[in-house]
Amino acid sequence: MTQRGDRRAGTSRPPGARATSGARFMPVVAGAAGIMLLLFSYYARTWQSLAAVVDVCPNQFCDFLDYYYPMGETIFSTGLPVPGFLYSAFNAILLAVFPPLGQDASLIIWGLLQVLSVSLYVLLFRRLVPAGLSIQLLFVVLTLSSYPALLNLMAGQVSVFMIVALLGMLVLYERGRRATAAGLLAFAVSFKFYPIIFLAPFGARRDTRLLLFGVGACGAFLFVIPGVLLGGGDMLQFYGALFDSFRDSGWVVTNPHSQFFPHVFLRLAGAAGHDANAYHWLLRWVAHGVAAANVGLLFLVQRARLRHADLWSFQLLFLTTPFVLKTSWPHDFVFLSFSQALLAWRLLEEEGMVPGTETAGKRPHTRARRERTPRAAVAVTSFLLLVSIVFSNIVFFNLVGGFFNYGFLAFLFWANLLLLIAFYVVLLPPALQHFRVRGRCADRSTSAAPGAPAAEARGR
Repeated sequence: MTQRGDRRAGTSRPPGARATSGARFMPVVAGAAGIMLLLFSYYARTWQSLAAVVDVCPNQFCDFLDYYYPMGETIFSTGLPVPGFLYSAFNAILLAVFPPLGQDASLIIWGLLQVLSVSLYVLLFRRLVPAGLSIQLLFVVLTLSSYPALLNLMAGQVSVFMIVALLGMLVLYERGRRATAAGLLAFAVSFKFYPIIFLAPFGARRDTRLLLFGVGACGAFLFVIPGVLLGGGDMLQFYGALFDSFRDSGWVVTNPHSQFFPHVFLRLAGAAGHDANAYHWLLRWVAHGVAAANVGLLFLVQRARLRHADLWSFQLLFLTTPFVLKTSWPHDFVFLSFSQALLAWRLLEEEGMVPGTETAGKRPHTRARRERTPRAAVAVTSFLLLVSIVFSNIVFFNLVGGFFNYGFLAFLFWANLLLLIAFYVVLLPPALQHFRVRGRCADRSTSAAPGAPAAEARGR
């Protein structure tokens, strides 16, 4: 940043700060390189296990070849989504840049975008979480050994783009760039629509400007831009066909790879010899209830203004995915490594959950009072975190014995659920404590003696 930028930000950069920052970053780069070397050596020996996905993904970047590239070829000729394409018209228009380059060049560019997105994912963790070197390297290990992340890379999926966009939105918001942050939210929404729920933290904060920017940006990305480039009639025809595809997606219920809570329950109940299809509607309501409870906890965290409240709120919304996203494919869980590393940082570095105004990624200038989590809660949370890490790891995937078994038994759903429970253990007590303290303060103020001197009553 230039000196002008430093003055504009209200900070002064001491001499040598850039060199110090670079020196601190070098151990992360060196450690990440070593981790990549070890993990890729393992993958070279066990790649056939991961290649068990050949029944659904016979080629590298198969989803790009089957859906994204054909969509880019036909969006301006037919104006309709190709079979299996379940994203917005804006997303389809973006994909139109690839066919003129040719398939081979497009595959190379798509691969570079995947690698760039994973790199940004690692950098965003470093920016948002003020963790030490050990936790940063742990995050690299978790990400590069995460089955969802590796599946995303193998299939050439877009989940990592969405996660990076949403985390980038948080970084920009904390820098006061609401309009750009809203643009990244709209970009994420243009893929799978459900990221619109990431407006919830700003509703809890009563940040009307961000809400208006977010709604406006989503409207522009989903309707205005496609309406201008395709024409209003073709845009409506595109979304009509898209919604028909959503209505005809009953096959997802029986798909062994869906991690959506109702589908997991029906699948496991059927394996146990019970037909629970009559309760499908009830299971959907239970899923919605869990999602509502998560949003309720988010509101508590925001209103209590726990330290790094926005970051914890975003992770709660990520963990809500298998309760709101009807498909919830394995690659949709790329975010698990971030949530796991964040919780590990909370436990291992004992970052206090007391209320504070520090933004994510910045250490407080003074040592704030820490509220230690009871040992029993720490033990339970650590156990849940460890099992979640194991269930989402590629080594465990290889031990289970293939894509079908791993998906059918819903290990990613369980990894997500265990992590969600751990978040409740960590976040709910300090959030409730804040309101109890505030309630006691209110009681003391209202129980003041009615005959108190006027000056004292005025707070002198």
